[in-house]
Amino acid sequence: MTEAAASAFHAQYIPPFVQQPVFTPVTTQPEASRSTVLTLEQELIVTKHLAEIAPLDTIRKEAFDRALRIMQKLLRGSTANSMPTAMKLKAWEVPLLQYAIEYSSKSPENRRIVTKHLVENLDTGSGFFSVNRAKQGLKVIAKKAGFSTLESELNSDNDDTRRAAAHLLGWMKHEKAVLPLLKAFCQGARSDRRIIGRILRHHYSHLAPFYAHRYLPEFHTLVKSLMESEGTN
Repeated sequence: MTEAAASAFHAQYIPPFVQQPVFTPVTTQPEASRSTVLTLEQELIVTKHLAEIAPLDTIRKEAFDRALRIMQKLLRGSTANSMPTAMKLKAWEVPLLQYAIEYSSKSPENRRIVTKHLVENLDTGSGFFSVNRAKQGLKVIAKKAGFSTLESELNSDNDDTRRAAAHLLGWMKHEKAVLPLLKAFCQGARSDRRIIGRILRHHYSHLAPFYAHRYLPEFHTLVKSLMESEGTN
């Protein structure tokens, strides 16, 4: 293309292009932003979905916690101020616990997340649930999971899976859970010993020495000492 032809092309096509704005005016932004704001109900749907499909436990746990917070906010907003405090707590906690139990039943990963959440609630004495409601949740989840599943998970390579299974075997409150917990305490990962020791003391202090004497005599002294030590819950 000659210089004259290039100048003619520039004069014909470039000015109109330059004169036209490339971006939409800034004044349209607020309207677009307003259309993307979610209501609490919509945010709850999205958050619950994220808690189901997120590939990482950390993201699932954050989404599960967020879902509980949104539900709690919605429930509190719909509760009459004139209700007695006990009735208010029940009206808030029961739906939250139902969601937690339903969520926990969908996969081993979910069960691990909910179990850890409820155990932390008990340990700290604060959270979404009262102590009794958190205990109730752990008992229901343990029953739904079943002894065979929890016994198997107690031998998992994953630390969180083993510890969640140990907690649920404790809250199962059944004699058949004593021996697997004793074996895990005496022969399992040393990193789990403190947690499982607490579980045995709290749930099975009346049975653990007998089972150790009968099935693990080489560890009977250790178990007896554990049961006689100053307990943590």
